[in-house]
Amino acid sequence: MLDWLGSVQIRTRSENRVELDLTRATAWTGWGLAAVGVWLVLLGALWSMIGGVFLAAVGGLLGTLRRKLVFDREDGLLRIEQRVLGIRRRAAIPLFHLRAVVVAARRGGIYVAYVERRVGGTIHLDEARRPAPLLQLAEAIADVAELRLVYDATTRIAASD
Repeated sequence: MLDWLGSVQIRTRSENRVELDLTRATAWTGWGLAAVGVWLVLLGALWSMIGGVFLAAVGGLLGTLRRKLVFDREDGLLRIEQRVLGIRRRAAIPLFHLRAVVVAARRGGIYVAYVERRVGGTIHLDEARRPAPLLQLAEAIADVAELRLVYDATTRIAASD
């Protein structure tokens, strides 16, 4: 239902570079939640103040969230920049440390896209109810970074013993 919230989209794409960024809807939703939270605090009732402070805090976090991923074949790097409340975190990962771009089905009809690393944890890209946008994103990354593309849209059924 909220697939658009926090979704990653392709900002720019060339033969040697693909740049991913969060959609603007994420920030707009965050600032909207923060405004509703402040309004609830101003109502003055105790229950609305507690809910309003919580909503304003979550909205502030979501409104200031920025995430940018740049796959650059010429430099041979994946650059990740993430900001929350103005606190910036950067990482540069050599492309040869990456194994594959994966689009996989999860329980509940959710599809997840992530980058598998040779060493370390996976790099989460996005999730959605439909696999098509994730596959488009994964194909762009696989082309530029020259990674293997794994598309596993089958739902797994746990075997009971």
